Amino acid sequence: MKNDNNNYIYGRNPIREALDSSRIIEVYVAPNFSDTKLIDSLKKKNIPLKSKSVNELNHMVDGVHQGIVALMKRYEYSDLEEIIRISKKEKNPLIIMLDEIEDPHNLGAIMRSADVFGASGIIVKKHNQVLLNATVAKTSAGAINYVKVAQVNNLVQCIKRLKEEGFWVISADGSGTTSYLDLDYDFPAVLVVGNEGKGISRLVVENSDYIVKIPMAGKINSLNASVAAAVLMSRIRQH
Repeated sequence: MKNDNNNYIYGRNPIREALDSSRIIEVYVAPNFSDTKLIDSLKKKNIPLKSKSVNELNHMVDGVHQGIVALMKRYEYSDLEEIIRISKKEKNPLIIMLDEIEDPHNLGAIMRSADVFGASGIIVKKHNQVLLNATVAKTSAGAINYVKVAQVNNLVQCIKRLKEEGFWVISADGSGTTSYLDLDYDFPAVLVVGNEGKGISRLVVENSDYIVKIPMAGKINSLNASVAAAVLMSRIRQH
């Protein structure tokens, strides 16, 4: 049975990407681990190294660990006001709001895109939402160490607070009649991405300023949540 400790990350690249985050507690390496550059980098950071057999590492994590596993400090959430303060640093900031994303791979990929496209942060619900964990960290390619994530009790109340700060809310939903290509994004924007199966909740859609859809030219009528988020972030940042 695998250890389900969400504070483990594993593999060379995720650990290398976490080096500057000051969040690594200690690292476990297999006797045959051969990446001397990574070992040297860990030693320079004074991160404790412990030897573990491959079998022991196999029982620590469920995935391809490449002979190295790191124990991390728990991922901490920011608060909404901190993300609002960060957003004030630019004319047209972008905040991502997630309505009950359940797949950690989707959350990790969205965090990666949020970092690439310079989002001020991500807002999630405290309930019915995947937590920040090792799978999210691995999929985010290190973005989890830099992208602020705030938990809120109620997305509609959060939307009202953001509107007070001058934000316009864009929901990406199949019910939309406006193509995402036809909207002028010259304003502070909150992009809402919904649950993988249910989409965006009715009340969130009703409190949005715009409801946009991505036109589909093929046989499949939907995109993965993280892919759709990346497409929309890219478009918003073109303005």
